[in-house]
Amino acid sequence: MSCSVALVKILPENFLEDFLNGSLYLNTCAYFSQLDQSDIVRSDPHDGATEARQILEVAIKDSIGNWIPISGVENPIISRSDEISNLNILCFYMMTDLPKDEFDERNLEFGNVAVFISNLSDFIQRVNRAAASSNWVVTKGPVEYVERNAHNGFMGPFRKFKNYSYQREFRFVFATEKRMPIRLEVGNLRDIVYVTSSSKVASIWKATRGSNF
Repeated sequence: MSCSVALVKILPENFLEDFLNGSLYLNTCAYFSQLDQSDIVRSDPHDGATEARQILEVAIKDSIGNWIPISGVENPIISRSDEISNLNILCFYMMTDLPKDEFDERNLEFGNVAVFISNLSDFIQRVNRAAASSNWVVTKGPVEYVERNAHNGFMGPFRKFKNYSYQREFRFVFATEKRMPIRLEVGNLRDIVYVTSSSKVASIWKATRGSNF
């Protein structure tokens, strides 16, 4: 099913000028996995995990060859790799014109300002061009939210557990080999954005439903 998509960056007001100037801050997956969990919207201990495996039983073999079950193993078993943990990411809230798409106000915790990208194709071109000039590989797409107690397999930067699905995240993921937070300089964005209070996101989207801002 096709739909119209709008990307919205919700952020604190003191970060707004940098964003409008096109100086986009790219944190690492590892940063979000290491945040204090009191930061309920940004902290995700499993951000950038490589795999989630559902384990039926863990056992060790004793000296006479018997397998002894080990209790206390909690599913899923999470594995990580530096390759994925050190990817740099740029995150947005993704809204569509699908009938059931509603803004979840828990996302207001990200900040008091909302920046709507009013020309998405132009924005993507600017991001791609800036990444190419630094020889960074960029991929993009919506995050898929999977069941914590059912998903068995690859995670990566575009999969998160379903308890984060209210964030409806769209990511630009950069392979930079920097292993640290960096900035992507895309140039002034004021010609392709609309800035408002984050408290107005829900009402604006209901009124426009996919049209340009």
